[in-house]
Amino acid sequence: MKLFKDSEEKKRFMKNGLPYILGVAWTPIVWILFIAVLGPILFVLTGSWLVAQAAVLLLSVLVVFLLLKLFRRFGFRFYEKDAE
Repeated sequence: MKLFKDSEEKKRFMKNGLPYILGVAWTPIVWILFIAVLGPILFVLTGSWLVAQAAVLLLSVLVVFLLLKLFRRFGFRFYEKDAE
């Protein structure tokens, strides 16, 4: 079973779909980092692990979104055909 009909369709998928795959893959990693660093601090401030987890989850999704946006901007800058 062939996933892509031709190489052009594969290139389009890689260009458009890869940032979403990276976002799904990196969000748990960033969440683990933030929960280890910020979790105890947020727990002391709020007194609830549920609030601390929710805050860390929102923060990690926001950070991954901003990082992907930044990487796409730099990627377009370096790999544009018209850029000189």
